[in-house]
Amino acid sequence: MTHLVNKTKIYYIICLLLFLIFGHEASINAENKNRRFSETRLLMGTTVEVIVIGGKEDVAKKSIADAFSAMERIDRLMSNFKEDSDISRINRGAGTDAVAVDNDVVEVIKKSIYYSEISDGAFDITIGGVEELYNFEDEGRIPEKGKFKNSVSLIGYKNIIVNGNTVRLMKKGMKLDLGGIAAGYAVDKGIDAIKKCGINNALINAGGDIRVTGESENSKWKIGILHPREENKLINTLTLKDISVTTSGDYRKYFVSGGKRYHHILNPNTGLPTEGVQSVTIIAPLAVDSDALATTVFVLGKNKGMELIEKLKDVEGIIIDSDGLAIYSSGAKNYIHN
Repeated sequence: MTHLVNKTKIYYIICLLLFLIFGHEASINAENKNRRFSETRLLMGTTVEVIVIGGKEDVAKKSIADAFSAMERIDRLMSNFKEDSDISRINRGAGTDAVAVDNDVVEVIKKSIYYSEISDGAFDITIGGVEELYNFEDEGRIPEKGKFKNSVSLIGYKNIIVNGNTVRLMKKGMKLDLGGIAAGYAVDKGIDAIKKCGINNALINAGGDIRVTGESENSKWKIGILHPREENKLINTLTLKDISVTTSGDYRKYFVSGGKRYHHILNPNTGLPTEGVQSVTIIAPLAVDSDALATTVFVLGKNKGMELIEKLKDVEGIIIDSDGLAIYSSGAKNYIHN
């Protein structure tokens, strides 16, 4: 009898130890599952935030560091403000040299040309020479007429020649600017880096270029769309999972001169700020596409822009026109949080 009692005691002691060990581990895992890790840095001329949910602390922090490293690499390759970037080298060789560049640069330029083609030039990365004539900071600056006219004449995506891993601009003085697409591409690379670390729930926001994977702590990610004219007011809140969203607006970088609003989204046909739209929000699987399309649709305007959105697979959009009226694509309201 005493022997049986001892065995029973030992059994319960073992059970208690197992519960303490594995029960505690389960508790830690449950806590880690919903733990939020985040970091914010200045990158690509904007504020970039990386958020990951769950995972062990060391893995989560490594995934964030890897995401920033991936995005910093894209910035080094594609910034036209860095003299040694591939884009700056292409620009310096305009009219003369074919320049060997990184495969990522080739991919983004090809993607840019695709959006130029399907929009009849509403999206055009050869607008760089015109963009640098403006200053949207401080008091703002309107381009000098002589320089402006010459730079507008050099806009034309058909004068970009991609051959293998080389890129050539056919006209001397042409300049590329990937500002309407590179940030989205960088965000995609950042998400890829996070996934390689085994993290499935994350968000990257690069100044309005957002991509989410998985979910936040307890549900889908919620992303607010700012009202383009009323500060701190939201037009809608979107609920998103495994998708990207980008908003382009005339309220982000602008100045007013002579009663006219000059903003940074320029029409490649004229070199002037696009009129008729206040903001465009695009929902698409990848940030490189939502980024490029937000600019493209803004330039096309509400009618042609919405026509393009409806033609593209897995793409939705919300356009706020010059009167402040919101226009939704056929599937956009599926993402709106009520």
